[in-house]
Amino acid sequence: MRIGNFFTIFTTIILTAICLYYIHSSVFKNNKKTLNLGLDLKGGISIILDVSEKDLLKKLSENSKNPFFIKALEYADKKKKENPNGDYLSFFINFFNQLNIGLSSPDLFGNRLNIEKIDSNSLNSEVEAFLRKRIESSIISIQNILRSRIDQFGVIQPNIQRIKNSNRILIELSGIKDLDRIKKILEKKAELHFFEIYNFQEVFSYFNEINKFFDRKSNKKKSFIDLLNISNLKSSYIVGLVHKKHQKVVSEFLNSIEATEALPYNLHHVKFLWGTKSLLKNKYLQLFAVKINNEEKSTLLNGDIVTRAYKSFDSFNKISVNIKMNQEGTKKWKIFTEKNIGKNIAIVLDDLVYAVPLVQSVIPNGMSQISGHFSIQESNDLVNVLNAGELPTSVNIVQTDVVGPSLGRESIQKGVKSFLIALFFVFFWMIFYYSIPGLYSDIVLIFNIIFIFGILISMNAVLTFPGIAGIILTLAMSMDANILIYEKIKENIKNKISIFTSIHNSYTLQGALSSIIDGQITTLLCGVILFYFGTGPIQGFSTTLIIGIITSVFTSTCLGRLLLEWHIKKYKNIIFSNKMMFMNSFHRIQNIQLDFLSKRKWSYVISSILLIISIFSIIFQGLNLGLDFVGGRSYVIVFDRKIIPEKISEILSKTFVEKEKPSFPNVKTFGNENQLKIVTKYKIWEDNNKVDEEILQKMFISLKDYFPVHFEFRDFKNIEKDKPLGILSSEKVEPIIAKDMRYKSFISIIVSLIGIFLYILIRFKKWQFGLGAVVSLIHDSVIVLGIFSFFYRKFSLLEINQSFIASLLTIIGYSINDTVVVYDQIRKISKTTMFSTMKETINKGIASSLTRTINTSFITLLVIFIIFLFGGTSLRSFMFALFIGVSIGTYSSIFIAPSIVYDFCKKNIVK
Repeated sequence: MRIGNFFTIFTTIILTAICLYYIHSSVFKNNKKTLNLGLDLKGGISIILDVSEKDLLKKLSENSKNPFFIKALEYADKKKKENPNGDYLSFFINFFNQLNIGLSSPDLFGNRLNIEKIDSNSLNSEVEAFLRKRIESSIISIQNILRSRIDQFGVIQPNIQRIKNSNRILIELSGIKDLDRIKKILEKKAELHFFEIYNFQEVFSYFNEINKFFDRKSNKKKSFIDLLNISNLKSSYIVGLVHKKHQKVVSEFLNSIEATEALPYNLHHVKFLWGTKSLLKNKYLQLFAVKINNEEKSTLLNGDIVTRAYKSFDSFNKISVNIKMNQEGTKKWKIFTEKNIGKNIAIVLDDLVYAVPLVQSVIPNGMSQISGHFSIQESNDLVNVLNAGELPTSVNIVQTDVVGPSLGRESIQKGVKSFLIALFFVFFWMIFYYSIPGLYSDIVLIFNIIFIFGILISMNAVLTFPGIAGIILTLAMSMDANILIYEKIKENIKNKISIFTSIHNSYTLQGALSSIIDGQITTLLCGVILFYFGTGPIQGFSTTLIIGIITSVFTSTCLGRLLLEWHIKKYKNIIFSNKMMFMNSFHRIQNIQLDFLSKRKWSYVISSILLIISIFSIIFQGLNLGLDFVGGRSYVIVFDRKIIPEKISEILSKTFVEKEKPSFPNVKTFGNENQLKIVTKYKIWEDNNKVDEEILQKMFISLKDYFPVHFEFRDFKNIEKDKPLGILSSEKVEPIIAKDMRYKSFISIIVSLIGIFLYILIRFKKWQFGLGAVVSLIHDSVIVLGIFSFFYRKFSLLEINQSFIASLLTIIGYSINDTVVVYDQIRKISKTTMFSTMKETINKGIASSLTRTINTSFITLLVIFIIFLFGGTSLRSFMFALFIGVSIGTYSSIFIAPSIVYDFCKKNIVK
């Protein structure tokens, strides 16, 4: 057995076992590793929060009134709007550097708040380093605090991550429907406080007093005292132990008018708070009564006084949490501890009690130690809370996307359906076209699917609808490697080379391997760029594309070879074509010797006409820019009857009036005739989330006649499972985010073209090859854009958004793959036919790759068409762009790229 075969068998067995283990574990939920479904597949909320550097700078300067400070903030605001991808702090610092003003001035950042880090002699670069460190630590703290808040929802596997190279945080919550509640919780400014505690004896008489109001207020079988489970209390500083299902009832009652009016004088400063720790099999929550300090601000104890918190272990490995105070905090802490010797105090963040340490003595030096029965996780949480302190800056919601469960369930059904249908046709075509080798390519494809899903699960990846499309497209394109190899084997057999040697030679760099590697690397390059510049679903698409390319190369070149060699050893022969008359005619295409280059002038004329029409349409008719690129709000609404979009647009234009001018929304049918997608830019520049509610109310009032009589506003806006009427999903993108997306999309395309040019230049050692490839790619991209521009008024799905950019980069990857295969054939022929002219060499190269090009394009286009038909409304624009792009890319790889190489090469022979 060859060493290579042993390696293939060993690797395949190990990979298959690992991937099947992960797939099994994910299906039966007995492992932490799982393939998470994206919001577009199961519904939920996606939010992007912007951490305000401006507010942080104000806080660190103690709200400086220095006129230069105020002008610097205004300057940074302006520059950030002009360049959303720029760095706010750099803009701010540059303003002072240009005027040669020191940032360490006492009325800027050299104040008492920062006295331990900045003095009057600190350079601007040192102050900048300090500010950057504070911004970074603030973002980390905010992530921790937001995660703690979200955990209160009981959300399974929330996705909370910082968007790379930015001060933005992405939060994805599946199954959550109440956007208003989420917004309030996320945007609320976190506050850390230290409070005195009322013990149970101090509040019991009050509980007895208000108990008589409870039955009348709540109509519960149990009394208020019963719900508190007093008999199970283990500590005097806990005033109740309430079952989670009764938490809401108890909170509402304690905050009711009857309960607050009954407060005795000695409890006028009481506030009832819940603890973070659950007890008794994780079913009960602790209730605390803390004393709110209404004295002067100078005596308040909040998170600002903590400079550092850390863990320590004693000789018995018992965990303690140590706290170090600043100079101001040390004075306050001494007074506070002196007042509460022998008592417990509460450490509270976001109105949740994290710890209730006992004060054993006066602490005069600002160094405190909290001891108790802490677990590792509990001590870590407490350290994070203490180090976070009062949230140093505000957060603003700049993008939201709400997908209802109904749309999510429909997406899963359509995604699975399109996947199975596409898979069936790929399987069928390969067997139909290549007979037994086609069957082996299908076996290879099955292993490829197992590897892709196994790797995705091992990464805890999030599978989105574009991700499913990426897998399907990858599988179709992975057939290309098998087709290249099979066509090379057929060519060798035709040249009277033995079947075993033909197979062996086809799996070398001189055979089909160089074409496979070159084509896959260029496509991989586009996938990596997509992953780097994209977010959310686009990253999901690029992730599956990257994984699929890597696994495809292994399965087709290693596993495919193993199967063919096994077959030859057992059966001594194998046929690489179907014997049907129709198929024999199809196989003879590669024997046709056409003079492609003689037709290049016609190709130039046809392409020039298409390019001119496209450019004129883009300039004069424009493009239908989606929400991602212009900003605004969109809503998918379902009605109980067929709706005419133009009529709804007319009604809403009278409702959305801004500065005495109507704001015309974009209204179009979305899927079924009773579903509409409404996009509006009304008040999008107003930085106020109350506008969201205003728009919903205005929309509901305007469209109320299109719903049943008893249909209420609450039913209209809430997103629920199996919802028959109202809003199914909503999305909001602020203009600054849209501008950032446009910038990143433009950069990603430019970087792709430059990267491809450099790679082709290095591999083929002639700039003419790189030029031909890039010109053909620009040709493909402009024509696709032109078609979207020319027809978008007739077909509403032709929208330029993030998905379109993903499709454009995929088109670039596919087209360059086609072009590289043709180039590779030209290079190989030039080395074997020393005395051929350049024209003959290029024509032979195109002809020898023609069968592969047509075959691969047919499979890819078939798969794209199936997804277009069965994949659902949200993917149709994406698939339409791919269909047009792959068609044009196939044409350009045959008629444009080789023609440019020929016209720009001065030598008569391609070396």
